[in-house]
Amino acid sequence: MSVTGDGLYRLLPAIYRERDAERGYQLQALLSILAEQGSAVDADIAQLYENLFIETCQDWVVPYIGDLVSNRALYDAGRITQPDTARALFSDLAGPNLLPPLSIRARADVANTIYYRQRKATPAMLEELARDVTGWAAHVVEFFQLLGWTQFLEHQRPQCQWVDVRSIDRMQRIDGAFDVTSHTVDVRRPAQQEGWHNIRNLGFFFWRLQSYELAVVPARQATLPWQYHFSPLGNNAPLFTRLRAESLGTGLVTEIDIAAPIRPILFYDDLRQSGQPGYAGLYGPFDSTLASFFLSLDGQPVAVADITCMRLDPWPAAPPSGRIVGVDVTTGRFAIGDGWAATGPVDASYFYGFSSGLGGGTYDRRKWLEDRSAANGSPAVYTVLQNGSTSHFAKNSVLDAVTQWQADGQPRAIISILDNRTYALPDTIKLANDGWLAIEADNEIRPLLQSGANGLQVDVAPPGDPADVDRTACLTLNGIVLEGYVDVIGDLGQLRVLHSTLIPGRQLNGEGNPVGNGASMIVAAQNSGGQQINLQLSAQAAFSIIGQIQMPQQATGIWLLDCIVQGVGGVAVSDAAGSYAPPLTIERSTVIGTVQAKSLLASETIFTAAIGVQRTQSGCVRFSYVTPDSKTSRRYRCQPDLGIAEAIAAAQVTNPNLPAAAQHQIALDIEARLVPALVTTRYGQPAYAQLDLSCPREIRTGAEDGSEMGAFCHLKQPQRASNLQLRLGEYLPFGLEAAIVYVT
Repeated sequence: MSVTGDGLYRLLPAIYRERDAERGYQLQALLSILAEQGSAVDADIAQLYENLFIETCQDWVVPYIGDLVSNRALYDAGRITQPDTARALFSDLAGPNLLPPLSIRARADVANTIYYRQRKATPAMLEELARDVTGWAAHVVEFFQLLGWTQFLEHQRPQCQWVDVRSIDRMQRIDGAFDVTSHTVDVRRPAQQEGWHNIRNLGFFFWRLQSYELAVVPARQATLPWQYHFSPLGNNAPLFTRLRAESLGTGLVTEIDIAAPIRPILFYDDLRQSGQPGYAGLYGPFDSTLASFFLSLDGQPVAVADITCMRLDPWPAAPPSGRIVGVDVTTGRFAIGDGWAATGPVDASYFYGFSSGLGGGTYDRRKWLEDRSAANGSPAVYTVLQNGSTSHFAKNSVLDAVTQWQADGQPRAIISILDNRTYALPDTIKLANDGWLAIEADNEIRPLLQSGANGLQVDVAPPGDPADVDRTACLTLNGIVLEGYVDVIGDLGQLRVLHSTLIPGRQLNGEGNPVGNGASMIVAAQNSGGQQINLQLSAQAAFSIIGQIQMPQQATGIWLLDCIVQGVGGVAVSDAAGSYAPPLTIERSTVIGTVQAKSLLASETIFTAAIGVQRTQSGCVRFSYVTPDSKTSRRYRCQPDLGIAEAIAAAQVTNPNLPAAAQHQIALDIEARLVPALVTTRYGQPAYAQLDLSCPREIRTGAEDGSEMGAFCHLKQPQRASNLQLRLGEYLPFGLEAAIVYVT
């Protein structure tokens, strides 16, 4: 029996306790220490039983249980250290662990070892293994099943028809994951784009982009009243299928089960079969089906019988005829037919694609929400829900919530948005000098906030004591998408952007291009009286997408963690005049545009354009890509510097007297080859800022831990691929070879 606290002391005879009281309770203090240690030993003994099982054991026991079943350890989240920078900057968040989630789960891998071995070498098992190990949607193809055969009358193979050119669906699927046509033998080694179809080959197809649900958002009207975009930003973006988790593990997945852009012919065929009883297709209500998108007009759902597949790029000259809604899944557009008398709101629910939980999005970010306990000052919480119940602390719009907060005079407050609607921001938010305000979306919510023509102006009331030199006012934007920009006109202490998007170029047009090239974050250097302000301001961003940043050099600094910063006009970070911004600290980020900073401390970052640093004697740039024309502080294992040094060293092995001209030519060749390649730099597209498959290996594996440089370093994609290779060596049938193919 365990004894805790004063229990051990109370077991003593009363005579000893009385004498101990006369001597100042020295014996009680000693016994309390013994009881505390005894409780620790008792808890450790109780944990020994739990450590016998993989489901309940402690983390340090997992590799030992894995060793018992001959499970080779994978790279997992336990090898990632806590980011000290994030912990120091955002100590007031719910946290406490701010590490991004990693899909590689060592505990689950050990637990499934026996399960995998019982089904070893079956296609369904290999598909499930690939999905569990990598965290990506996966599909396995037996390429020998797609080989073309010359038919023999005594042994006919009806499945080996060469190709049906009249089938649009089959023609679109050629050389894809769900190809059903026959192919001639390819004897090359299986790879991303070649060597597939051979007797000994299997194909592992992976979709690295993920689909995220965006439910009940106001569709954005285009040029005419009957033209709409699914995206509330009003840009072209493909609709994605929902990842159907319940269908996984029951057999090979189909095209409708994985998270990928919807093909028009798949949507067309799905609509033709939607009348079958129990058929779960692409279109339908989100609350009762496995559908991927849904529409409602005037608050009434649009029936599947009224939906038709159409091409709407370019927009037709006239609306569709009749009571129908034409949907273009490739561009995310839909057109309302002239048979509708809709005059009210048009709402859409759909899935969009992106690489990870970065920027404003409907993903889990509970640990990044503001701490609402007394430890954070017990802030007042104002909720925003369109068409919800209203009260003093519950409003229908952000404008009403800000107005109520200013009327209450609350120094510390949170405005929590509970839905995915579009809200207007006030022209100006005025903070107390010692207060803070957080405008945050609830977990797995992504609202769109729109600032006025002059942006969201952030002002600060003067301190109560004129002699007070401290500036602690703080504004936090958390989990939102901002159409517009932030303009700091007051003497602010902190500006924080967490898991949010400040649209590069401020706004997108119908084609998905930025409307202008204005900055997303502007900080004034002087107030209206000409006095210098924002000397203590620090701008901090994490897991966010931001346009150009303009900050005066006198500010304290800029901190960017796991961010994408894109200067549409060519400049990503600078002051208002294009000169040096304050000291910049940046980790695991992608910067599209030039950077001008007073000093630079960078790690595992891709800079696509030139860097100019005023103080090169301070700071460091490590494990990053820096353009050759950049002027930075000292560099450590950066590209292309490291590649050039290794190439010259290798050439000098064969020719110790390598002339300077030859070394210069080697440097030019490496600089031309070793350049980061991004799939697209257009914000709003699913593969925005994703490294292209043609990107050099030195950049795809150039981070400190062997993962990729840039904003998606936290995904650990090279480690996932190496984990898969490790498992395939154990589970792949003897004599077969695997082709790993990335679809997205």
